[in-house]
Amino acid sequence: MNKNILQLSAQDKNSHYAVVDLGSNSFHLQITQRVNNQMKVVAKIKQKVRLAAGLNNNNELSPDAINRGLDCLTLFSQHLLSIPVSNIRIVATAALRIAINRDDFLISANKILPVKIKLLSGEQEAKTIYSGVAHTCQGGFEKKRFVIDIGGASTELIIGQGFDVQQTISLNLGCVSFKEKFFTDNLLTERNFTAAITAASKIITPISVNFINLGWQSVLGSSGSMQALAEILHARKQSIKITSAFLQEIKQALIQCKTIDNITLSGLRADRAPVLASGLSILIALFKVFNITELTLSAGALREGLLYEMLPPRSS
Repeated sequence: MNKNILQLSAQDKNSHYAVVDLGSNSFHLQITQRVNNQMKVVAKIKQKVRLAAGLNNNNELSPDAINRGLDCLTLFSQHLLSIPVSNIRIVATAALRIAINRDDFLISANKILPVKIKLLSGEQEAKTIYSGVAHTCQGGFEKKRFVIDIGGASTELIIGQGFDVQQTISLNLGCVSFKEKFFTDNLLTERNFTAAITAASKIITPISVNFINLGWQSVLGSSGSMQALAEILHARKQSIKITSAFLQEIKQALIQCKTIDNITLSGLRADRAPVLASGLSILIALFKVFNITELTLSAGALREGLLYEMLPPRSS
């Protein structure tokens, strides 16, 4: 994480691009520089704002959640001062799609930021995620891909080939919202996991037929829950391939931890622990409904998709 304010010369400004992603769990700022047609990340900041956790039963954002978000954007705005506004994209996703009082946040946020926030629809979010995956994918470009992104308040599923999207959906299930529903007691029990997995399966199953009929050759994941699992595999010096057996093993390891506050898994970052059980439950349901055998991690997702939308055509 780099929190030093970026100082750019006049000639450097046009080669820098900034993307801000107001996610339902975390807010992200990523600044990238284009050098000789290569993209180099020069600054990244992530803050756990937990917007989705601030939604009540009427889908109203709490004042605390709104203030957490505005405080974060005040920090981000300092980093955006030297970036041309044409090179900045700022988007919001599921928590603000859901919130009935979203304008209480957006009006104040837009006064802080140099460009207006674009509230993405679920379909727009899914297509942008796929673009980020496609632009950063190494090899197998001709293969049909099934891309999964589990966010804080929504899960996007996409099938595509090359840069073309064939099927998308955004589902109202996410690792923060599921934590609030199924792990509010902080306990990691078989009962809580079963309730979460069953609920996720009921949401996923009705939309699964079109995806299964299209088929795919590879499955890629592109979100924090899958990053967390990949980090555990990396710590074990194992291949970064997520399997059904591995998901069940992590579920049992979490149950042994008994409570969310007591989670200690080698390789797992502390900031990922609170929503690991809920994200894992959604992923187990996805593996089961779609009969997935193996998932690999994608290098890109929403932020990369937004970046590539801004880039001028490559010079030959």
